[in-house]
Amino acid sequence: MDENLTLTGALFRRHRRVLLAGGVPLFFLCVFLGRENGRLLESVVLTAFLWTAAVFDYYYGLIFDRLTFPMALLAVCFRFHGIMDAPDLLLGALAGGVPLLVLAILTNGGMGGGDVKLLAAGGIWLGWQGALLALAIASWFGGLAAIFLLVSGRRKRKEAMVFGPFLSIGIWTAFFFGHRLLAAYGANCFG
Repeated sequence: MDENLTLTGALFRRHRRVLLAGGVPLFFLCVFLGRENGRLLESVVLTAFLWTAAVFDYYYGLIFDRLTFPMALLAVCFRFHGIMDAPDLLLGALAGGVPLLVLAILTNGGMGGGDVKLLAAGGIWLGWQGALLALAIASWFGGLAAIFLLVSGRRKRKEAMVFGPFLSIGIWTAFFFGHRLLAAYGANCFG
């Protein structure tokens, strides 16, 4: 991991094939799903941020502030135009960022600051319930991947593993399917 690496046009050009190979199908999926929920522009913007964060975290172990801060700012713009007010935005950011910040402190850097900021920004997009759902989904997928990598011998027990791609999956899933998942969970647990 290169701490001095910055997000530049050269970095995008170096990974343009990967970004396009995943980005184009994700774009069409967003068009389909975003039209269904009436949030097409939000869907495309959020997916672009998440896919880019996942790719760069996978290759470099970094989630750049130049991604997470604009992602958070655009979330605020979309949310004030839409369904959330300021306390909901703050609760979403806290519900996303605080659990990972506590984990980062307790593990002495086992969780990176980019992960914390990515889920905090995702929490602004999703609200507090969606942020917690995204964290649960990310943890589930990340745990399954870790088990697979350990059992297959591709990773050793104390070897680091990036979490950003799983956070991106969790945020994306919660954005598109969160209301249905939370409703199903509530119906099964409380209904």
